[in-house]
Amino acid sequence: MRIALAFVVVAACGGASEPAPTASSRAASPIATSSGPTDEIVAQVNGRPVWASCVAAQGAKLGTAADARKKALDECISFELLAQEADKRGLASDAEVVDATRTAMVNRLVETGFEQKYTKPSDLGARVEKWFQANEWRLHRPEMRSSAYLRVVGDSAVAEKTARAIYDTLANETGMFPMNLQDASKLPAASPKVEFANVSIKPREQLDPVYANALFAIPDVGRVSPPTKTQWGWDLILWTGGLSAKETTRAELEAEAFPDLRRSMFPIWVAQVARDLGVKPEIDQAQLARLDEVGP
Repeated sequence: MRIALAFVVVAACGGASEPAPTASSRAASPIATSSGPTDEIVAQVNGRPVWASCVAAQGAKLGTAADARKKALDECISFELLAQEADKRGLASDAEVVDATRTAMVNRLVETGFEQKYTKPSDLGARVEKWFQANEWRLHRPEMRSSAYLRVVGDSAVAEKTARAIYDTLANETGMFPMNLQDASKLPAASPKVEFANVSIKPREQLDPVYANALFAIPDVGRVSPPTKTQWGWDLILWTGGLSAKETTRAELEAEAFPDLRRSMFPIWVAQVARDLGVKPEIDQAQLARLDEVGP
């Protein structure tokens, strides 16, 4: 997860708000930092350090060439020279440099404070447990099918004859969509009443048994069943899609859901950061409304 944030003015809870700092109010530091207490200074450029961690990182990119370490050191020294020249030209206070620095700081915080904290489903604690309880049925998912039907209403001989006449025009069709079935339902006004509807994806058990038997007997998606007498009339049923039966372990199920669950955790983590800081964002609604007027 990498983010770029636009900030609003914040103030300590119960205190007065302070003017928002401008993007260039504090320069980015041009001095290289060590990777930790064991990092060593391997060179100096005008009194500023070149760290062993820089050489190691550059060397890793250069591979195992015999002169890889020397090239890595040369690159780190060159980088320090260029950083000092940029500092000399005042670029450390450039708005884009400062914004890039702040963005890098935020991304690093997200990496260390959020991504490294929530690396697997169990790290989400009660949140993943609650999700699992609501989705436990997915462990043993039955075959599920979505469908559409054209229904000639009633049980009269005329209704049956009409349904069979429509079926004769569709029986050999493949790859049909609901709109194809809907088009076939447009009969003259004097004809028997005809209904059309889409049915969302469902397992066999959630459908009328007669309807379900006809639907699950269709061999291919996009084909229609022969006229089937249901309690409502004569149905021509189109298989439109679905999911095959699947057995899944809890670990597999949680791993599949983890990315979305972790994303949903992010605003909660941000809210906790705000509470820990003791700050509350203050939004100027009048200025916010003007955004549509002035544009980006």
